[in-house]
Order: sequence, then structure tokens, then C-alpha cells
Amino acid sequence: MASDGRDVEVPLPIRSKPDEELTLSDQLRHRDRLTAESLRELATGEIDVIWHREYYPPEQCDAALPRVVRAVDETNFLLTKEFTSVGTSMGEVANGGDSVQRYLDTATDTTRLIRHDVFAGQQSPTDLVRLDLDEMWPYGATVGRHDGRIMLPGVLRRMTPGGRGRPHIDRRQIPLLDTYRLHRRLGVNIYLEVPEPGAGGEIDFWGTLSEEEFVALKADPFDYGIEPERVGPPLDTVLPGKGDLVMFEAGRMHGVREVRAGCRTSAACFIGVRAETDPLLIFA
Repeated sequence: MASDGRDVEVPLPIRSKPDEELTLSDQLRHRDRLTAESLRELATGEIDVIWHREYYPPEQCDAALPRVVRAVDETNFLLTKEFTSVGTSMGEVANGGDSVQRYLDTATDTTRLIRHDVFAGQQSPTDLVRLDLDEMWPYGATVGRHDGRIMLPGVLRRMTPGGRGRPHIDRRQIPLLDTYRLHRRLGVNIYLEVPEPGAGGEIDFWGTLSEEEFVALKADPFDYGIEPERVGPPLDTVLPGKGDLVMFEAGRMHGVREVRAGCRTSAACFIGVRAETDPLLIFA
């Protein structure tokens, strides 16, 4: 941040690639702090990423991590075997069906588990994000609801060696979100534990695809992601540190490289952007 309080762009530790390999864009536009201005810029598409180092205090990450691991070990996550998540997530209900009822039935209990058991005695990362967004956005921020029932405002995710997140986008147009008519869907991750540099877990970013273009690349329409070799090299790669917040346009194709040693543990949620005079929508 500049001495006068303005956000300044700082270089991301990205993997440079020859010009001929850049098929969608050549660099991510970014800010290094979550502020009212950088949030507005991301919500309107003027920037691509907010990367706020040590947004959540590293010592609080360490304090909560044993309880996070215990909660993850006890969960029953159905979307993929590539990583584990506490709670039924929006990814599991993207195509509608019976999973929507499971999502709504478990949202309150999962929220209480994360807030009161896992982060007992300290504020959870996703609660901190929600409070900040409510104060930064002119019309506030609210947890999503469906037929008077709360949506899940945050999840915990963990990747052990062998875990990864294949390239994917997070769709705006899914049945559970239809009534909100989202203009943009932002992804939020706060990292509680990360592998050592060189051991995997980096975030790869590709370009922004339409949902139709992404579906056309998928071998299985019901699978959340696609194999990396189908999309070519990423444009930029970010290696977050403990406590870092990374917020980005979730319609930009992104993925997580395979964890080869150590573990990658994060708290995550989404931000739905509607009209400028609407509150932001929080869900996971």
C-alpha cells in the first residue's frame, strides 16, 4: 500500500511463459489488499484478483488447524475424491436434484460446527470476510437464502498428498441461485495451511470462459472439472502463504496443482454480485 493509503499493484510470483503460449491473456490485474475500492474493482471486472497477505493471522491458523483436520476427517464429501470439504457445498448441487435438499438440511448445522466447534473462541476466516464485505460494500452483504432457509456461508477444504483441483469454473447459472440473477460470482479462499514452495498446491489461472464454452470442454457433463492437458498451460500461477486471502472472478478457469508433500487447508466461500444497489450474496 502506498504511503497515501492507495492500493498499488505489486508483482505476483507467476510463472513466466513465452508469448506464443499465452492464448487468453498475458497477466492478471490485481490488488494486494481487500479494501472497499479493490472489492468494487473486482466486482465490476476492472481487476482479476485480490491477494491479501496474512489477512487472517497465521497464529490463529495454527491454533485452529488441529480442529479443522479433525472436522475434515469426519466429513462425508460427495463431489470428488481429489479433496475433502466440511459440509455439502454448492458444487454438489450445481445440477439440482436431491442434493439441493441435503445442502439446505445441513447448512445450519455445518455453520454452527465451523463457527462454534472448529473456531471455538476465535473468529472464523469466512465470518471475518463476511463482516468486512458488509462494511465495505455500500449496500452490505448477506448470506443467501432459499425458500426462507439459510445457505451455507463457508466451508473448509483440505488436500493431502495426491489431492488437487482440476481446471474448472464456478457457474453462476445453477438452480439454487437462479432467483438472485447474479452478474458475477467471486471465489474466496483463506489459507490455514500450505505446502512448502515446490511441493504443489499452487493456484493456476486460465482465461474467462462462458459456461457454454467450459461445458463443451468437459468429457463428462456432471464432472466438476477437466483434465489440465485439455486446456494448455495456465496464464498465471499463485502460491499463497499461510493466512493469505485470494479473491478472484470464479468464472475465470482455475485449478489447484497436485499436492506432492504437506497439506493444503483453506476456508472458502463465494460472493455473488448482483445490481450495484443490491447487497452482496454470501454462499459456499
